[in-house]
Amino acid sequence: MSKTFCKLPWTQLYVATSGHQRICCMNSENIEKLDGYRQYNMNNDEILDSWNSEYLKKMRLSLINGERVSTCSRCYLQEDLGYASMRSEDNKKKLIESTNEDGSLDYFPTALELHFGNLCNLSCKMCSQQFSHTIGKELLKMGEQDPEFLKWVKKESGVVNNWTGELNLVYDWFKNEKIKKSIFSFVSDNIEYLNIIGGEPTIIKEFYELLEYCYNKKTLKNKTVQIISNITNTNINLTKWLGEMKQWNVTASIDGIDQRNRYIRYPADWNSILKNLEFYKNVIKLHGNGNITFQPAVQLLNIDQLVDLCKFFENIHKQPDIGFYSHVKYPIICDYDILPTQYKREVADDLEKNLYKIKTKKYVGSITTHINGLRRETFTEEQKIMYQKMFMRYNDYQDKFRNNTTTWRVLLPKLDRALNLSTQ
Repeated sequence: MSKTFCKLPWTQLYVATSGHQRICCMNSENIEKLDGYRQYNMNNDEILDSWNSEYLKKMRLSLINGERVSTCSRCYLQEDLGYASMRSEDNKKKLIESTNEDGSLDYFPTALELHFGNLCNLSCKMCSQQFSHTIGKELLKMGEQDPEFLKWVKKESGVVNNWTGELNLVYDWFKNEKIKKSIFSFVSDNIEYLNIIGGEPTIIKEFYELLEYCYNKKTLKNKTVQIISNITNTNINLTKWLGEMKQWNVTASIDGIDQRNRYIRYPADWNSILKNLEFYKNVIKLHGNGNITFQPAVQLLNIDQLVDLCKFFENIHKQPDIGFYSHVKYPIICDYDILPTQYKREVADDLEKNLYKIKTKKYVGSITTHINGLRRETFTEEQKIMYQKMFMRYNDYQDKFRNNTTTWRVLLPKLDRALNLSTQ
């Protein structure tokens, strides 16, 4: 595999929660307009306006020439650290041959990653108000009780919370009838692979309206659809819609077992998750065209539970597809790299000792990657102690605000002891 090339600038567009257009979820930049300071956004632009923009044409030519582009830095970093990234070279030769001299393409994208705003029912530890409006609302309420705490959270943006800015923002651009009609038509007519994300898609009525639109147009049969969901909600009509698709996949964002998942993905109800997993399993049995993927966000709050999580996924689904490649790097207080060295070694040794319990070899390899990561230091001792103190301050205050009886200290007593010793 080359060190730079990726197929995505040739095959897909990404509409962010804010309505801005990008190439993929790992890109660090929105697609810019020619003037260099405006960006393509669904509130002002059609979805295809950015496809042959100067920004994308230049990017394609750079990748063809083997040059690294700054907007892909997160994938390069993942690979430099020894982890898998989302880069793909599928059909590289054909894609390059299809590119005009100026980097433009004579065809439309057939893949779309579509975020239906930031409406969500959960406030996940590693998330931000960009992807969940409930997080911003909660932080503002916390700030009413303790203004100094809120000032600290905003100051340490990127460490204790991602992109802390306008905490009261709600992205609902897709409710505009003209925009909605344009997107629905484009998806129905052109898209073969559709990745639906939120917020949480299953609480957004426009998500269901899109499926119904394509169902009535009889275009669902041409589509492979992936739904990223926290599995706390479903809709009975999904049985009809999913059954019509060429293929479908529900990616279950589950980060722990029972109370651990509720703590990380607050306030997810475990019994509802189990019930909804059964719903999707029954749809698979009925139509035979779908699958469930499990994709935990690997972080310091669940790194010790990876083997148990894998066993749970294997037991709940006969042929699970599990993605263990999502190592949470931001906010930094969720990154397991900040953990005390001795604690990391103990977790690594315990995971390694229990790998034999996993049935599927490739998942052994995936978890081994994280075991190796635990044995590697990426921060100085001084940095780690600083971040550990931030972790404790943020989560202790949030637990108190939420009246949590099952705090991180109760769930992870070994981590509690390790951090107390490290930060004394």
